[in-house]
Amino acid sequence: MRILVVDDMAASRMVLERSLKKWGYEAVSVDNIDAATELLLSDSIHFVLTDWVMPGGDGPTLCRRIRALNKPFYTYIILVTSLDDAQSLVDGMESGADDFIHKPIQMNELLARIRAGERVLQLEKVLQDRNVKLQELSDNLLAAQKIITWDLQLAGTIQRSLLPTASSSLQGIAIDCLFCPSVHVSGDIFNFFRLDEEHVGFYAIDVSGHGVAAAMLSSRLSQLLTPEMNRGCPLIEYSLPEVPYNGIVKSSSAVIEALNLQFQMDDIHTLYFTMIYGVIDTHLHTIDICQAGHPSPIYLPTEGAAQFIGDGGFPVGITILAEYDSTHLNYAAGDRLFFYSDGITECMDMNQEMFGAERLLNFINETRELPISEVLTRLEQCMRLWRGSDKFEDDISVLALEMSV
Repeated sequence: MRILVVDDMAASRMVLERSLKKWGYEAVSVDNIDAATELLLSDSIHFVLTDWVMPGGDGPTLCRRIRALNKPFYTYIILVTSLDDAQSLVDGMESGADDFIHKPIQMNELLARIRAGERVLQLEKVLQDRNVKLQELSDNLLAAQKIITWDLQLAGTIQRSLLPTASSSLQGIAIDCLFCPSVHVSGDIFNFFRLDEEHVGFYAIDVSGHGVAAAMLSSRLSQLLTPEMNRGCPLIEYSLPEVPYNGIVKSSSAVIEALNLQFQMDDIHTLYFTMIYGVIDTHLHTIDICQAGHPSPIYLPTEGAAQFIGDGGFPVGITILAEYDSTHLNYAAGDRLFFYSDGITECMDMNQEMFGAERLLNFINETRELPISEVLTRLEQCMRLWRGSDKFEDDISVLALEMSV
């Protein structure tokens, strides 16, 4: 280790240099603080032994200069002084000195103080090295986090592309939707689709949990429940192995029973899901709906108050013994159906009060004269006001249908 000796007395510098070299240190000396400052600017000296009283600038002034250099390493400073009053020692410490030694210097005491300062510098070097490694780790983690965030945003974009287009129609049925994921990707998925010339199918699914695992299962279900993409789709039973296949639309309860058998939870597959599946017969003007643990749909007839339909049912995947029943409705032109996830009813305000199903039912009643697109826009605004935030703890999704004949 190199030690800089600053003293205006040549004899003192010579004695100190000789002792330092004897102890195994490399010594360099100057006779004033300007020369010391210039040397410290151009050299990586970590230890300074400086006299207090010198012409042209004293030891405390040099201490302040050293601290103002903002070197990338710490410089340990010992002030050599004949002053012994308390205020002088306080002034020296406040100027940036780390230690003192009084004149006349006892060499064994000086060696002990240098050794103590050396241990401080070694510890400072260890901490500095660790900080560098921690910064590298932090930079790597930040870079990884950016990649993960970008991947999740891309996954969210892909997942949203699986959802139906808002304000659309199919076989005379007006359809709109609301989707507010709590994170980049969601366990909520919903869709509607043509089954054949007389039937339209739809579903709303809420996979347990949040994040990537729930999103992967919901995306898998979306693909499975898309007839035109999947010949093995459980929504249709084919009586022929080749074209024209002669597909027969399955009942809603039969579809959910098949899904329950296929997606049973085990040690590897730990997620279950709630869902609504329905089949609309546009010729007979009937709706066949099966509810599997999902919140009860809201049916709003053109005449009469909004009402809940369905009897609850078991979530899909919990027990192979679950049985599912269908609910059948006859609809008229203008009747509306709303399918929603529990992210709405269980959304809490700042007082930890849930929004609740009854409040949602009242909202649907009160906005019945509005177009369904405006109903969903106002519902989203209502939920954000209720939550007091633009971020939700759970995914929020709504699929709204308006019937025609």
